[in-house]
Amino acid sequence: MFKKLIISLAVFCSAMAANAQGAYDALRFSQQNAEGTARSVAMGNAFVALGGDMGGLAVNPASSAVYRYSEFMITPSVQGVSSSTKYLGSKAGDSNTRFGVSNFGFVGSYNTGRENAGLVSWSFGLVLNKMNSYTNCMSAHGATDATSWLSSMAYNTDGIYAPEMDLTDSSNPFYNSNAPWNSILAWNTTLLDTLPGTTNQYIGATENLDGNDITVGGILDQNYRNKAVGNVTEATINFGGNFANKLFVGVNIGIQSISYQYEESYREWALNSNKFQTGFDSFTTAYSYRATGSGINIKAGLIYLPTNWLRLGASISTPTWMYLSEEWENSMESKFNDGYSQKLYSPLGAYNYYLDTPFRWNIGAAATLGTRGVVSVDYESVDYTKALLSDAETFYGYAEENDDIRNMLAKQDIVRIGAEVNVNPQFAVRAGYQFYSSPYSNGSAKDNLNIGSVGVGYVTACGAESDFFIDLTYQRLLKETAEEFTLYGDTNIAAPVGINYSRNWKLLLSVGLRF
Repeated sequence: MFKKLIISLAVFCSAMAANAQGAYDALRFSQQNAEGTARSVAMGNAFVALGGDMGGLAVNPASSAVYRYSEFMITPSVQGVSSSTKYLGSKAGDSNTRFGVSNFGFVGSYNTGRENAGLVSWSFGLVLNKMNSYTNCMSAHGATDATSWLSSMAYNTDGIYAPEMDLTDSSNPFYNSNAPWNSILAWNTTLLDTLPGTTNQYIGATENLDGNDITVGGILDQNYRNKAVGNVTEATINFGGNFANKLFVGVNIGIQSISYQYEESYREWALNSNKFQTGFDSFTTAYSYRATGSGINIKAGLIYLPTNWLRLGASISTPTWMYLSEEWENSMESKFNDGYSQKLYSPLGAYNYYLDTPFRWNIGAAATLGTRGVVSVDYESVDYTKALLSDAETFYGYAEENDDIRNMLAKQDIVRIGAEVNVNPQFAVRAGYQFYSSPYSNGSAKDNLNIGSVGVGYVTACGAESDFFIDLTYQRLLKETAEEFTLYGDTNIAAPVGINYSRNWKLLLSVGLRF
């Protein structure tokens, strides 16, 4: 019924600390959901066969060759995401709203003097389009005396020799013990202790020991939050050509800028610290991660008009060859009712690597309805199992991570449908739909994305040979996503399970001048 999501600070952080960029990193930076212009988004980005739009350059470089004029445009936008969770009988909500620029650029069209033979016109474009957005958030809270995050941490730390986790000026406990940083920080902030008579079996500060029985000492309030921001923006250098007003061709050189930042925090505090043998009052653990990078790709495409009313299009993109840099840090703070407190940070981790995203290709068809409007349909395919990670600094081969990519990811089918109706020569209404199949090998229909959009456009003459235009579009997920989550790592403890419902929307406003 729900997609399963494991939000595990312990497991996730230890994997990152071990430089284990994997399948989910490859998928995150390979996926595209172009925002572009308000017009292109309103029509579901179904522009493979249409062209004549800067947002359309993201799906087919031949879009510029269709231009019969030059154009300057900017598209400010606002994106919002909201979530609501049910966890341990409590409800929580969160939201994250971000402002940005989805599109900015210039396309120039230049006639050669020919009318219906040979190269009729050529075009040149410098365009920025946002290719993906990472805005997200989630909050959850509840109270329980049955389980604790520190119980899970103790279980996951069992078998590690305690003295090797001691923080000293002369040694690095991560390499000495092979323990994740959360275990190391918990040990050094007195949130973990060894069981009597052992040096590698652990008990959490939230647990009481009665003979051989270990139980949570009392009621704990649990509070979790995560937040993600960032985007992929592509700067495009475009060239296009119009041959005999029948065949339109184009090529892009795309230079991508990648920015992604993720933060999460988890806190437990005792409603009555006297019920805990350790005098536990509260602890907070936090994790921050940042990835930045750049990439380059080449796209080529064409649009052909077999008749006056039918348009056919196709394009292909090389992989985006990316260079990515990552930084991450853990922190942990403990407080006890005797006044003791401690806050420690892990060293700042950093790593650089390469990612080759998969090839992408698409085809499309559009039917024009005279001067009354147009209907367009696109199909796009991308096989995420072809993504490839490689090392930028050492001889680490990424064999395991690339095997995960092949086993965990899948080919994705993307369908885009768009329509535009010209109410009169100056005013148009638009609608669009996008379907994204699951990118996971074990995915099902519940993992599919369905996105709808509506928009309006207005154009007015500013002079003898120029037009000012303004377009407004609203886009949203047609169905909220529902995901099960736990806040603990892999453990033999029955962790509480919650449900997170999330929704997102975008509002785009394009203003521009044609001349």
